Amino acid sequence: MKNLVVAVILLLFNTFVFAQSDCDLFRTGKFQCIENGVIKTTFERDESFQIERIGEKIIKLKIEWLDDCTYLLIFVEGNDAWWEARGRNRPTHDLIVKIINVDGNSYSQEAKFVNEDEFKYKSIIRKIE
Repeated sequence: MKNLVVAVILLLFNTFVFAQSDCDLFRTGKFQCIENGVIKTTFERDESFQIERIGEKIIKLKIEWLDDCTYLLIFVEGNDAWWEARGRNRPTHDLIVKIINVDGNSYSQEAKFVNEDEFKYKSIIRKIE
């Protein structure tokens, strides 16, 4: 019985470690954001910044990884472009993004503003380079 408990604990630990490490694949590269099957934006990410393109508008965000699968996006430039694309016009707080599920070269994410619980944004991110 003791061996069974140890085996289950090791299996759960390994599953958690491998699931977490899958997020590392998405720290840098070129991506597409997909909402309801439609590509909404493309963006490039390096270790420090994420640059998004919505049509002709460019949004620059500083990226800080909080853990393997959660990161903070801080608006640097293009705050107005982000809101215009969503039909609103107000200042934005930083976004906390959590990678929920990894599936090959894509992941599902949930984002919310640091100071607002009412706004939650869910989408699929596909790595294209």
